Amino acid sequence: MPELPDLVIIKERLVPQLLNQKIRSVEIVDPVVVRNLTGGVLDDFYNNLSFLKIERNGPFLDFSFEKMNIVIHPMLSGKFSLDPKYKKKDLCVRILTDGPTLNYIDDTRMGKVYFLKPDELGRISKYKEQGLDLLSEEFTEAAFLKTMEKNRQQTRVFLMDQSKLSALGNAYADEVLFAAHIHPKTPCNQLSQKEKSLLYKSIKEVLFSSIEYIRNKNAPLDVKVRDHVKVRNRKNEPCPNCGTTIRRANVLGYDSFFCPSCQPAKGQQFINWNRSDS
Repeated sequence: MPELPDLVIIKERLVPQLLNQKIRSVEIVDPVVVRNLTGGVLDDFYNNLSFLKIERNGPFLDFSFEKMNIVIHPMLSGKFSLDPKYKKKDLCVRILTDGPTLNYIDDTRMGKVYFLKPDELGRISKYKEQGLDLLSEEFTEAAFLKTMEKNRQQTRVFLMDQSKLSALGNAYADEVLFAAHIHPKTPCNQLSQKEKSLLYKSIKEVLFSSIEYIRNKNAPLDVKVRDHVKVRNRKNEPCPNCGTTIRRANVLGYDSFFCPSCQPAKGQQFINWNRSDS
């Protein structure tokens, strides 16, 4: 958390609150998450600068000012809040403006907050190497199929490869595969053209429906909305389509949740996913 649909809504809610607001001070509560690339004291660079725009680049949020940027990569557990009295122990960075206060919170300290100039964006790991933006007009079926062409990765690994697709995380990779009826360990080169086409349509359907759901939910900014997911973290629950018990598999070091009936494995597998004792 947050993943792509979450970031879309976070950006939507931050833009009207922060644009044109001037920074009064930058408070580093926990420097573990901070990457100061300015080479100096942050208040010297950011004091009185106005928020000009907020852009999303894959899993990154880029806050732009006059000749300076703040880029936040929330990764696994990063959260945002505009509560000026936010005092929870997970608070890492607080940016005070002449209006709202922007808080970045991270209980695992895995996320990163970069302070830098625009020409230094390439110094952020993976920032310039993002693949097709899944919410852009460039994400066409033809572009998707070309990206997948001759790929031998397991489908879930391919979906989460940010250098190819920008960007699916664990939760929505599982939801997309469930919608497409594809087992997470299926190699891309074993998918039929029909399956690849359905996978493309499932990406768009799952992402846009999730964005709409989270928007309508209107939960607090720092609350993760996941009550709409169908398989993610639902091990041993019945599949919402067929009632089969949802299983969990390890795919390249990540937990993946799926229905063994709706998403049958192709070819020989070490595990019989339809057996309850597997």
